[in-house]
Formats: sequence, C-alpha cells, structure tokens
Amino acid sequence: MTDGTASRAPRLPWFVAFLGRRFVWALITTLIFVAVILFVMEVWVPYSWATLGSRSPAAEEALRELLGLDRPLPIRYAEFLVGLAGGDLGTSLGGRPVAELLRDALPVTLTVFIVGTVIGWIVGELLGRLGSWNRSPAAGAGISVAGILSAAVFPPFLVFVLVATLREPLLAAREAIGLPTDSLELWRGAVIGQEGALSPTDVRWVVALSLSAAVVGALVARSYARRYGLRWIELLALPGALLGTALGLWLGGLGPHALDLLYRVDISVTTGRGSPALALIGIALISFGQVMLLMRAGMDAQRAEDYVLTGRAKGLSEHVVRDRHVARNAIAPVLAGSFLTFPTVLAGMMIVEYELEMHGLSSVLFSAVESQDTPVIMGILVVLGLIGIGFRLVTDIAIATIDPRRRYARR
Repeated sequence: MTDGTASRAPRLPWFVAFLGRRFVWALITTLIFVAVILFVMEVWVPYSWATLGSRSPAAEEALRELLGLDRPLPIRYAEFLVGLAGGDLGTSLGGRPVAELLRDALPVTLTVFIVGTVIGWIVGELLGRLGSWNRSPAAGAGISVAGILSAAVFPPFLVFVLVATLREPLLAAREAIGLPTDSLELWRGAVIGQEGALSPTDVRWVVALSLSAAVVGALVARSYARRYGLRWIELLALPGALLGTALGLWLGGLGPHALDLLYRVDISVTTGRGSPALALIGIALISFGQVMLLMRAGMDAQRAEDYVLTGRAKGLSEHVVRDRHVARNAIAPVLAGSFLTFPTVLAGMMIVEYELEMHGLSSVLFSAVESQDTPVIMGILVVLGLIGIGFRLVTDIAIATIDPRRRYARR
C-alpha cells in the first residue's frame, strides 16, 4: 500500500553527473574537430605531387597508395580515430612516426604553455583584485596600463625585448650557480647512474610534468586558502610549490640538467636564443593582462552590490570583503572569459616559441608547412585542439565548483 507519495529514483551526485555531461561533450567535440581537420587537410589542401617527388601518373598512384589516399575518406577517418585512441597519429613523409615527433616537441610546449599561463593567471587575478580595490588613482591607472600593454603586445617585439634585456642576466646567473658554459660538458655520461641513463627528452618530460603539477597544485592551494582565510598559505603557495619542485629535482640528481634545459633546448650549442625560461616569461606577460582586465571589470561590477555594503556594516575588513566575497562572485565570469582568450594566448605562444627557436610544436609545425608534410600538420592541429578541449573541460569544472548555480542548472 502506498501513501500517495511518488517515489523518486536516487540521483547521482552533482559532480558525477556534471563530469559525465562534460566528458560526453568533449568526446563529441573531438569527433567533430577531427572530422573537420581531416576534411580540410586532405580535401581542401591537396598534396603537391611535384613536391613529394611524383613524376608520372604511375608514380603518383603508387604514392597515393603508400599514403593511404586511395581509400574512401570515411574509412580514413575511422582509421585515424582508432590510431588516435592508441596514440598513433600516422607517419610523416620522412618516414618517422608523427607521435614520435610530437613526443620530442611536446615537453617544451607544455612547459611554456601550462606554467606560463598559470603564472600569468595568478598575477593577473591578483592585480585585478588589487587594482579594483585600490584607493590610489595613480596605482590603479598604472595597473590598467600594464594590463593593456600585456594584452596588446606584439609577440615578436616582446621576444626582442626579452632577449635584449634578460639573456645576459641569465648567462650571469648560470655562471654564478656553477653550471658549465658548454652544455656538452654537463651531458656527457649518464644523468642518473651509468645504467638506464635519461636522455634530454626524458629529462624534458620530467621537468614539464613536475613544473606543471607544481603550478596547478599551487593554484588549487591558493583557492582553498583564500576560501578559508589562510592568507600566508595563499601568498606562499606558488613560490613554495616551485621551490619544492626545484629541491626535488636537485635531490633526484636532475637539478643541473633541468636548469640547463630551461636555459636552452639545444644542448649541442654553447650560445643561442632557445631558452624555455625566456619563453615562459613571455607567455606569462602575454596572458596576465587579459586576465587582469577581466578580473578588474568583474570586481568593479560586483563592488556596487548590496552584499558589499552589508559586509562592511557587519564589521568585516576590506580584504575579507574583497577576497572572500566580491572576488569569489567575480571569478566565475573571469574563468569563462579566459577560455575566449585561449586562442590568442596559444597563437602568442606559437610565435614566441618559434622566434626563440625552441624546437617545440611551433618549429615542427612550420617545418611541416614548408615541406607540405600533411600528416604532421594534421597531427599537430589535432593535439592543439585536444589541448583546447581539455582547457575548456577544466574551466567548466572549476566554474561548477565555484558557482553552485552551475551544479544544479540541469538537474
């Protein structure tokens, strides 16, 4: 016998349901993106048979068969998806697997992009809060000018300034900590023991993953500390994470080699412009201004709300009102807007990386464009697209965590 009350099926936790929806969205977006890239690269941008060495119809037909172009496009699309799921992006025209090319180039790009953008985000968000709440017109105007210059800077000009101003100080710092001028002296022999020695590419991956984990962990720690009013943890999260990572690499025997790879990518030269440290600084300078302007606009819009006056009337200090209430309400639109700036930051990173001769994805991409190596171009575009989709997924999760309205919007 029922009491007339309709029983309800148990609901999934909001986080599980939200993640399920977003992962389905990411999967569908990936399928559509790969289809568009495949169509554009193999239909709208046909192979130049003269460039590939074809001199006759028979040779052209043999080359089409070798490249797999004789099969229908849907079959090639399905094969590419299967290969993508297994980490196989095809073979370049030079005979080297595309995944192997990307494996060598990705550590530099990921280090510069993730570490640079996270540091730029932290600096921009902090300056946005301080600039909006600052009572000094001169200080507020100075912060605004810095943000506008960052958002509008021409990347090649920024590279010129960085090389002209920071290259010599980096050389002096390298000499001061006792690193040899010639990288070959440092890399002769094994990195860790004589057996199982790590190659420069392996060390690049260790550095990339370590630094990326450090800055992302610092970002999470800062958010937690601000929510519960732990100001010292908020201030020390980023420098502490970077210092702890440096200490861990040094104790693991990778300290000198990691520093050398941050100074220059090509270990076979004694001088050069290919410094990931310079590129990282450049990306932080490019990205912080856009975040700062968005944060400041959000703070300015929120500070006129009634809850701000209520908080002050209850005796809350200005930094509590600013950081724990106003900034918390302003941060979600800033996160959403940051995704819109992703293409700009990514384009700036590719230009900075190429101008600094970093041997990252940009170098591989431009080299593939010059040689019309379509499999490599398509592989890089797919990887960049996956990075963008992953960035959007992380942004949505962060917004849903901060803003309760997003959690229950579609329940």
